Amino acid sequence: MLKSNDDEQDAEAARTDGASGTPGDAKSPVLRGGRALLQTILMFVVLAGSYAAMNRLIDSKPTRDARPARTNVYTIEAVTANAQDNRPQLKLFGEVQAARSVELRPLVNGEITAINPNLKVGSPVFAGDILIELDLFNYQGALAEARANLAQARALLAETEARLVSEQEQFTSAQAQMELAESDLERARSLVSSGTLTQKQVEDRRLIVSQRNQAVSQRRNNQLIEKAKRDQQLASIDSLVWKVQQAERNLQNTVLKAPFTGVVNSKNAEAGRYVSTSDVVATLYDNAALEARFTLTDAQFGRISTGDDPLIGRDIEVEWNVGLSSYEYAGVIDRIGAEIASARGGIEVVARIDPTGAAIELRPGAFVEIDVPDRLYRQSYKIPETALFGGNEIFVVEDGKLARRTVQIAAFDGEDIIIVDGLLPGDSVMTTHLTQADDGVAVRLPALAKPSAPGEAAIKTSRGG
Repeated sequence: MLKSNDDEQDAEAARTDGASGTPGDAKSPVLRGGRALLQTILMFVVLAGSYAAMNRLIDSKPTRDARPARTNVYTIEAVTANAQDNRPQLKLFGEVQAARSVELRPLVNGEITAINPNLKVGSPVFAGDILIELDLFNYQGALAEARANLAQARALLAETEARLVSEQEQFTSAQAQMELAESDLERARSLVSSGTLTQKQVEDRRLIVSQRNQAVSQRRNNQLIEKAKRDQQLASIDSLVWKVQQAERNLQNTVLKAPFTGVVNSKNAEAGRYVSTSDVVATLYDNAALEARFTLTDAQFGRISTGDDPLIGRDIEVEWNVGLSSYEYAGVIDRIGAEIASARGGIEVVARIDPTGAAIELRPGAFVEIDVPDRLYRQSYKIPETALFGGNEIFVVEDGKLARRTVQIAAFDGEDIIIVDGLLPGDSVMTTHLTQADDGVAVRLPALAKPSAPGEAAIKTSRGG
């Protein structure tokens, strides 16, 4: 254990005092108190010296002038507001459908005997092409029978007409005989008074007149009967003519032809299969008559319908994205749906598509993007959407400072907005989305940027703020 010199001196004095016979505890407290006081005084002296030295160092520090306040100037991007007619484009999505399609059914029953090699799904066919052929045997026999029945009916008609001519001739002869008998009766009556003829002879002549009259009546009735038979035969011939025409048509319908040029959408026909008039053997759609169906929201439809130009007849652009490639087609709005598309929340619109001139043929069922011209806003302002703050506020640059403006936005056009109120021609609109934007904030445009003056700090901001 270490010991100080004072402790050693104290110990030596204690030994001396003990040797001389002086009691050690009579002198020790006084000495110890003096030493403690001396140590305290020494500590205060050291602290005072340190404080004085520190003050001297502080006083000897060179004085510096206060830094002047700096004004932040933000470099921004801006566009000049120009009033002009603007028509935004609506980006919509729709589906391509065939405007004309047909389910092909055979017009007669029968067994398929031949099929067109092009009757395959996706293959093109042309108007008038024979798609399938049915067995002809029964229909050829039906035609022959109908023609035979017609020939027989015409022969019966000729026979009836011949009898009618004979009855007319006999009627004429009977009339002549009756006239002769009547003349003879008149002569007999004149001779009876002179006694030349008896009354019995007169009665005989009267009987002959009656018989001749009965013969004339019979021939007249025979003519009416033969005329009725002729009319019946003519009606029968008309019916048989129709049966012949029907048999001829059925024979023609044993071949099924394509009604128009198009593409086979489905096929259900094979050689040897028996088909009836209720069987669908193929479906065909016209690849030159395609249409796109899409939906306008209530707001979009109401806005466009109140414009200067009507919705129907408006040109559109259709874009079909196939993998990494895109193909464009022209179209015209043709009509508006008959009912509100409540399930899709809007009004269905149908547009005709012109598929010609494209590198790839458009197909029904394709999901396409449609650009529809919106309403025309006359003398409006089109600026980037990045200029918008808080939904309906923008900032314009006035004398190097920002000024807040409340604007009326009519529509959105891609990354731009259409403003119809709140701007003046020539206003410089800030397009940088500055987070520090507020009234009175100092800004400069890139074209006006210059080295910072003393007391100013130029801050270059990005579009992200």
